[in-house]
Amino acid sequence: MNLNQILTEPLGFPPLSQLVFPGDRVFLVPDAEYAEEPEILAEIVDILLENGFKAEDVQILLTDSEEFTVSRRLRNCLSSDIRVLFHRPSRRDLHALLGVNESDEPISLCRDLVDADLVISVGRFYTKRPKNHFGLHTAIFPRFSDSATQHRFADTGKSKHRQLQAEVDEAAKLLGVIFTIQFLRERGKPVKIAAGLPELVMEMLQDVNGFSR
Repeated sequence: MNLNQILTEPLGFPPLSQLVFPGDRVFLVPDAEYAEEPEILAEIVDILLENGFKAEDVQILLTDSEEFTVSRRLRNCLSSDIRVLFHRPSRRDLHALLGVNESDEPISLCRDLVDADLVISVGRFYTKRPKNHFGLHTAIFPRFSDSATQHRFADTGKSKHRQLQAEVDEAAKLLGVIFTIQFLRERGKPVKIAAGLPELVMEMLQDVNGFSR
């Protein structure tokens, strides 16, 4: 598997170098698992820079709980020009309202993501999902939502999983997420990587083991 080739020729897009627009704010958003993989995040950043993205325009978003556990290791792998920001779920003023769910509860996200020109999520693709995993967009929502939403997602039973999955998909749609990098792993090692439009990434990784949603 060649991450450079996969990322520079993303599914559903022209070559990565043609997606660069001067001044665009690009956010790299890892899920909780890949926040713990600073070498992979640094490799992705290097590929972006090699394809014309400017270091001052590329930012990585982590949660406040990762500020002291992950950020130091990550910064040691990155160019000093790359900013690492931290999400504060308890700060209402740092969130933007995107809409409401079926129960009229707010769907809100970190304002930095809402204001970004391109959001690239990085996550693990599961053929058998853990209890609190809600598909490709788990890296974004509720991970970077407000405290009340995070609590609602954490304190739920299996019966509500489909409803919450739909809310995660809706949040990603409202945000306009069009680019993801997903790693399919077996026995702790990646066996397949896909990057590009979420629906095409899903399709490719599902086909690896004949997995159907």
